[in-house]
Amino acid sequence: MSRSRTALTGAVIVAVLALMTVAVSPASAQTQYVEATPGYINLGMSTFILVTAPAAGSYSVVVQQPNGMESTLSFTPTSPGQVLNATYGNSTTGFKAMANLVGTYNVFLQQGSQVISSTSFYATNKLLISFVMVTGGTCDYVSGVTRGSKMFPHIFIAYSSNGALMTNTAKGASVNVLSPTGRVTAAYWDPYAKAFEIGILPNWNYTSVGPWNPAINASDAAGNRGVFNYAGSPFVISPVELSTSIAVVNATSGRAVTSLMNGQTVTIKATITYPTNVEPVSGFVGPLNSTRGGVVAAQVGWGYYNVTSGTFGGKMPGGLLGIVPMVYSGASGTWSGQFVSSSLPRLQAGTNYVVVISSKDNASPANTGFGMEALSQASSTVTTISITSTETATQTVQTIPDAVYAALVILLIVGLLIGYIVRVPR
Repeated sequence: MSRSRTALTGAVIVAVLALMTVAVSPASAQTQYVEATPGYINLGMSTFILVTAPAAGSYSVVVQQPNGMESTLSFTPTSPGQVLNATYGNSTTGFKAMANLVGTYNVFLQQGSQVISSTSFYATNKLLISFVMVTGGTCDYVSGVTRGSKMFPHIFIAYSSNGALMTNTAKGASVNVLSPTGRVTAAYWDPYAKAFEIGILPNWNYTSVGPWNPAINASDAAGNRGVFNYAGSPFVISPVELSTSIAVVNATSGRAVTSLMNGQTVTIKATITYPTNVEPVSGFVGPLNSTRGGVVAAQVGWGYYNVTSGTFGGKMPGGLLGIVPMVYSGASGTWSGQFVSSSLPRLQAGTNYVVVISSKDNASPANTGFGMEALSQASSTVTTISITSTETATQTVQTIPDAVYAALVILLIVGLLIGYIVRVPR
């Protein structure tokens, strides 16, 4: 019983060793006599088929397209190691065939009907699209602009196979962008940015304001295609804030006033213009006038002004004194109107009278402007006392008779002499 078990165990060990010997036996790899470099191309590109002769003889190098059609080139080396380097993807040389189909191209080195070696390469039609958004003049990266500022998407098109950029020299190069207006716009080549671009030039009455998600498609004559739909934070085009300058002057003298008093008539002047920038849109910068449908309103009040509601007072002390009709002067964006102050409330310390100017044009949505000018409370009592006191003192000196004035001088001299005579000697 023991001998049988021992014999069986030995047989198992021998069988296992035999299996291990088979498993670790080295396998001989097939020699690669044909290669394609590069092995990944875009439509219209070329690859090089490199063949190394295994021996002298007559061979055929066959490239089979994805649709099954074949292009063949004969190779007749006179000795082993001779090399054939032929282009695939050029209609006038090498295989005289184009890579114009997407898919795998199989390459065979054959001798007669026997395949000696094989390889393959792949052709894609994919274009990669990216872009950056910059502003005009400074080319700073921006996430949006206001009316009057330029915005340019710089678009870069790259071939998926090798990352090389497609430029305006590519045959049939075409790049189109869905603009904020909803129109498909052909991009042009910017030689300085080395990118395709379109210009977004929102003038004062540009209507396509709000968020914009660019959509881009690109193609070339070889059949390469790319589509890009931007899905990040939208680029925003906004109405512009009008520049507002306020001056309050005396209606009679034209001099600037910094305070108000009862019975006073003042002229309120507001100069309102469209702001400039490094490279403004042509025709944007100018005055707010009647041509652009300008509307200007002036409020005079006191205390707290709520910008959101456009009213004085509320939770804090304040009130409206009057609304002033503003009329365009006809030049330089200046609007004016008169205000007659009456029944002015007495202000607490730290409180002012306030002139508020709001403006807009007839763009849709409108560009708007806003400005405030603070005026203190005039102190008429103090001013009157100061003037009266000065005039009284002057009048007193001027009404002394000359004779009395001379007598006073003589008495002064006599007094000085008496003082000198009677002074106590030391």
